[in-house]
Amino acid sequence: MADPRPPVLRDLTSAGSARIAATFFGLGSLVFGLLLAYLAIVLIDSFSTICLIFFLAWLLAFVVSPLVDVIARRLPIGGRIAAIALVYLVITAGIVALVIGIASIGAAEVTDFLGRTAETTARVNATLATVQSTLRIDPAVLNLPALFQRAATTVIPQVTASFAGQIQSIAGATIAVLGNLFIVVILSLYMVAGSRGILDKVNRIVPNRYAGELELIERTVSHAFGGFLRTQVILVVVQIVLTISVGLIFGLPYLFLTGIVSALAMFIPFFGPPIALFPPILMAALFRPGVLIPVALILFGVQTVLVNVGQPRLMRHSIGLHPILVLLALLVGAQVAGLWGAIFGIPIVAVGAILVGYFIDLRAVAEVEGVDVETVAAELLATDPGMSPEQVVAIAADRAEAAQAARSDGATT
Repeated sequence: MADPRPPVLRDLTSAGSARIAATFFGLGSLVFGLLLAYLAIVLIDSFSTICLIFFLAWLLAFVVSPLVDVIARRLPIGGRIAAIALVYLVITAGIVALVIGIASIGAAEVTDFLGRTAETTARVNATLATVQSTLRIDPAVLNLPALFQRAATTVIPQVTASFAGQIQSIAGATIAVLGNLFIVVILSLYMVAGSRGILDKVNRIVPNRYAGELELIERTVSHAFGGFLRTQVILVVVQIVLTISVGLIFGLPYLFLTGIVSALAMFIPFFGPPIALFPPILMAALFRPGVLIPVALILFGVQTVLVNVGQPRLMRHSIGLHPILVLLALLVGAQVAGLWGAIFGIPIVAVGAILVGYFIDLRAVAEVEGVDVETVAAELLATDPGMSPEQVVAIAADRAEAAQAARSDGATT
């Protein structure tokens, strides 16, 4: 039986049904995709320790590989195998030396620091009394030494008892960390030794038509993580040199413990540098109050230049991220994955930003007639063979944008 409705009404009804069906299936696919993403996150979270170990092993292998290649080219015999053995012997010796230093020097400094609790409390009391006298604060209104004494009487015994009660737990956690560190080193050793085979396997899995995209991802990850790690190592080294130099000049105690804490704090982007200043300033306030002001001024001055001038330039030069994106990556990473997310959120966002920017530039070039990526690449690579494809595409996009703007100006005039 024929549809009695007019043809126009039948067409509108068919079009409406098609849109409803497309919307339904689109929303269904979105919900299904979100469900799969949630299940993947839950699965990864349940294996978070294992994932973290593999990730740290990959980072170590990533850092070590260029050094292995350089040493392998300079060794007269042995080649890459000898270079790998040499590098990992040095890494193992460094880890052993660090562990011995922490177990001997660090433990001795912690024990000595805890044993000087009464002396430290007396120093703080004297300092607060001086501050109260200098500021002419009425003790009847606010008695700073008395407040500190009450707090110290309550808190310090609790902290000492808690520390003594948790010694076994701390020892067990330390052994677990050292065991995981050993596994990280072994895994990274296998990754470096079999890196070419691993990459060949990955290249075989990915279809040939996506070979260019795979190469882009590999290059982007190498650039982002390599630049981030180099920046963090530079910042950590500068902070260690600064802390030890200031400590030696002004005679601050517990330099080993102070340097370790400051170095660990510097691995946290943005928020790490202020935290790294706290240990040396605390040591100066507790044991050398006469040099507190010059120590604080030097540390704050150098840190201000480092954070506001050096760090943004290093980040932008090494990974190509604007400081706003760096801060956003830090906040989002900390919200999603805590401390590890704050540390490694920046290179992950850098990888995404480089990939998105590359494809946006490609689309911008494709939308303008008269500008061809291959032509621009041939011209640029003739003068600078080391230019990356991302740089070529970015320059081609700039030319396409300039050509489009010139055409628009010509059309308006």
